[in-house]
Amino acid sequence: MEIPTQADVIVIGSGFGGAVAAARLAQAGFSVIVLERGRRWALGEFPRRPVLEDGWLWDVDRGLYDIRWLGTMAAVQGAGWGGGSLVYANVFSRPFEGAMDQRWPAHLRREELDRYYDLAAHMMGLSPAGDDPATGSSPARTTAIENMVRNMAIPDSTVRPNLAVTFGDPETWRENMHGVPRRGCAYVGECIIGCNHGAKNTLDATYLAVAEAHGAFSLTDAEATRIEPDSDEDDPTYTVTVTTPSDPRAPVRRFTASQVVLAAGAVATNELLLRSRDRHATLPGLSPQLGRGFSGNGDFVTLTQLRGEGANMSTGPTITTSTVLSVPEGRSTVWYQVQDGAIPPPLQALYDTLAPARNARQRWQRLRKTHPNRTFALLAMGQDSARGTLRLDAKGQAVLTWANRWQRHLYRSQRRVGPLVAKLLGARQYNPITWSLLRRTTTVHPLGGVRPGPEAASGVVDSAGEVYGYPGLWVMDGSVLPAATGVNPSATILASTERSVEAMIRRSGHSNWRAPEWEDVRPMEAPEDAAFQAAAEQQRATEGNGVTFCERMGTYSTSYRSADRGDRPRQLSMTLAAEVSSLTAFFANPVHPVTIQGTIDVEGVARRASIAGILSLFPEGSAEAMRYDLKFDDDRGVPWHLTGVKRVESRRPDALLRGLTTLQTRISPVNKGSSEAPDPSAPSLGTNRPDYSEHDEEAEQLVLRISTMDLARLGASLRGLGFTQLRRIRAVGRFADFFARSALRTPAPSRIRPQTSENPRSLA
Repeated sequence: MEIPTQADVIVIGSGFGGAVAAARLAQAGFSVIVLERGRRWALGEFPRRPVLEDGWLWDVDRGLYDIRWLGTMAAVQGAGWGGGSLVYANVFSRPFEGAMDQRWPAHLRREELDRYYDLAAHMMGLSPAGDDPATGSSPARTTAIENMVRNMAIPDSTVRPNLAVTFGDPETWRENMHGVPRRGCAYVGECIIGCNHGAKNTLDATYLAVAEAHGAFSLTDAEATRIEPDSDEDDPTYTVTVTTPSDPRAPVRRFTASQVVLAAGAVATNELLLRSRDRHATLPGLSPQLGRGFSGNGDFVTLTQLRGEGANMSTGPTITTSTVLSVPEGRSTVWYQVQDGAIPPPLQALYDTLAPARNARQRWQRLRKTHPNRTFALLAMGQDSARGTLRLDAKGQAVLTWANRWQRHLYRSQRRVGPLVAKLLGARQYNPITWSLLRRTTTVHPLGGVRPGPEAASGVVDSAGEVYGYPGLWVMDGSVLPAATGVNPSATILASTERSVEAMIRRSGHSNWRAPEWEDVRPMEAPEDAAFQAAAEQQRATEGNGVTFCERMGTYSTSYRSADRGDRPRQLSMTLAAEVSSLTAFFANPVHPVTIQGTIDVEGVARRASIAGILSLFPEGSAEAMRYDLKFDDDRGVPWHLTGVKRVESRRPDALLRGLTTLQTRISPVNKGSSEAPDPSAPSLGTNRPDYSEHDEEAEQLVLRISTMDLARLGASLRGLGFTQLRRIRAVGRFADFFARSALRTPAPSRIRPQTSENPRSLA
């Protein structure tokens, strides 16, 4: 089909922004030309052979990946009809509102964009990863991650994200809602090198199919190099100059339109606009903010290799889990998510072919009994500074000046994730060479540089994406996002473009226009919201870090003379594990609560029963040094209540030690329905005594003591809780300082009433 040289709208780029713009503009009746510098990839054509000339790199043979070295950062982007969707990991994730700061304007926040997220989700066909149809179970990598976070007691922080993948029978072809044949995922783990199977819901099978079905013209192997408006400042017509990447000697072509949508990706869009302003001088009035606010979305990659033989970690969709972390670093908290990432075997084979010392590496693998399919990636992304600035070098190529100090806490925290996971999984962890040797980060999510603002002095575009000073020139891709999303940004680019192109169409005279699919759109669950909320609650619960310690104590004496034992005390012993999960909350609460759980042995009542409750440690305004309030069930399943106090009679060292290691307790069965009446089924505490309720004044009273050996074990058991060793050490120091100061400040009671059976309330 012959491509016209003039249209209503020219869309530059066919990625997440360009595809949406092209589809909606064509649906609205505009004539549209879509320019894409890459090729159109058909099923079976994506590279698989371990040679660079098979179509891997843009710089080699206009291949699938374009790697841009921006100086302080490398940016990896896809090239082809469908843009980044050809090589992304399919994740559709919404940023957490609680992690967004003042850089995000109202029109890009969840309240405004959620309905557009739902529209984009409907168009892309989403669902979370399920079971591998070949095995009937989850991928081994998914199971390993989910088991690990369950053992870390943060299972709610991990979810299976929504994926733009077709699941079901991998051998049966069915048309999707856009009339494009798709079949179920085969779980071969090749999402990021182009899906040759036909299960991935890429843009060429969704939005771009809609655009072409409504008459949009598509031109591949066409790179826009210059944008020039005519002399009419109020209603200009733009001329876009296009070259042919596969044949640099081919003559340039020119296309004209009254409106142009720039959607070439954050790096290329910034580069084209910077050239138009600073080299070609065709758009000299572009805002001085152009190029500022560039972000790598906090991307960081770590590789994890499981030792020995075992399950294949490369199967399944590339990403199957997202774990959200809220980690204290410095004086603030950093948010980021960590995702498992399959490494496709063809990509490993390519690396194995190109990397030096191949024979030595293979011998090392045999010696360590490792296999390439036991390696997977940990992909982290978070809130970086977004303070990068793109400018042009002498060759007219974009380079990055990066204010990296702001996000040192983010990178420091992300670097700790790999070793932590490696330890928990018994694996080996290592970083890519770009970081370990060059200290250069790599992003697969370049964002920013064309920030929105209320006027040209503070932004390049307005809230709809129209460029200040150049009516009819629009930007609709990741470059308009003002900061890192902290999650996979493709969904936000889709949603923000849906909103922008709707505004563009309405400004063009279609005042009530809306996407035809709205009638079928339903709210889509965002599982990442629950993970972010769980991480926020976990952060609040562990603020200031925490400590744990173990305490063991046993019967020392008794205040009651029973007929069956005479003066011999009832034998009782407890082994308790104590935890303060948040020192911040602990210090703020005047009761200073400590969570207790453990086991208890009570002669004639309970054998190794579970016991749990609260220890109030040096409660403010009280003469008690410690107050225990614990519950356990006896061997018959009857609930019991144990209360106890430790008091300091004097600050003399011997009296202080005795007071802090002696617990005066009382135990009694609790009525199952009410704590006000005795339980008739509860066993008797003594052969010559009636049953006792929780509030019975004659409940049995025992004195427990911590032995010298157990006291030493208690001190040795004190451990800090925190993400780093330094934080754990600091937590122990803070807690020890509190304990020592409080023990010395505890007021001794003016008069201790004698402990007798006639005066049991002296222990309450």
